[in-house]
Amino acid sequence: MRVLTDRLIHWLTLYCTVWCAAFCSAQAQSTVGVDPVAKVFSAAPGQVITQVLNVYNPNPTTQKLKIVAYLSDMNISETGESVYPPAGSMPESLEKWATFSPSDFELGGQDIQQVRYTITVPKDAAPGTHWGMLMFEAQDPAPVPGKTLASFRLRVSHTIYVNVQPTTQAGNILGIFEQQPKTKTDIYQLGVQYGNTGNVVNGVRGRVEVRDAQGVLVATLDLPLTVALPGRNVLIKTSWGGPVPKGQYSALVILDNGQPGSDIAGDYVIDLLTDLIAPQTIPDSDAPSPAAVSGAAAPAGGKP
Repeated sequence: MRVLTDRLIHWLTLYCTVWCAAFCSAQAQSTVGVDPVAKVFSAAPGQVITQVLNVYNPNPTTQKLKIVAYLSDMNISETGESVYPPAGSMPESLEKWATFSPSDFELGGQDIQQVRYTITVPKDAAPGTHWGMLMFEAQDPAPVPGKTLASFRLRVSHTIYVNVQPTTQAGNILGIFEQQPKTKTDIYQLGVQYGNTGNVVNGVRGRVEVRDAQGVLVATLDLPLTVALPGRNVLIKTSWGGPVPKGQYSALVILDNGQPGSDIAGDYVIDLLTDLIAPQTIPDSDAPSPAAVSGAAAPAGGKP
């Protein structure tokens, strides 16, 4: 399971970085971080697991932030979108297994706070992956009426996966779907629906080998690393852009779910209905000047 663990942590590191950037870029003085961003544990029923995290404020500021910690569940839809229901909402939740301390603290500029959590696996725990997220939400310790820290919550997370033995890793391709380009400068899109039929979380990635009518390899499309929760399906997407002549192509889908020596393959016939050309770019001489852009009027009722 070493490959699976590394892939999950890599994916979660990227996800956490993008998530924090999206929520915190407008309030750069108020960002916080957590290290590590994820852990995957292998455990037996009745085992106790302890982990120490570092929650930090990287900003050289005199302003202190109040950090509140809490548990949350997490689910991933079939289209790959993550949602965060309250802890205890899902049957695989760690809510009744996890304790942590401290639950709130303050962070000054460039401060670090250690947070310790303990997972107590019940003796009658069901085999398979159980998971949860330890959230850290930044709040203004001394809010001024009318001057809030931000109009959205600033938070980062540490994701916990506990694989209770024995685990079974298995999965298959349930379907391959396409979206034809609407114009010559558009892209052809392909989606592969993967079903995790085992009881353990998978990190799934792969490629699509596209060949023409003569069997010549004309493109290799990347299927990015995606987390597939046990007992659930997820859609992994890729795309193909021009220049490509219209016609019939064969696509070989190859997925790797971390199971050694056991790639998952599927075939699909692509009937490309239109020629694709490379997307048109604006020559530098035709590009608007920065002065022209900065002088543009903002849309009514909103911010540029």
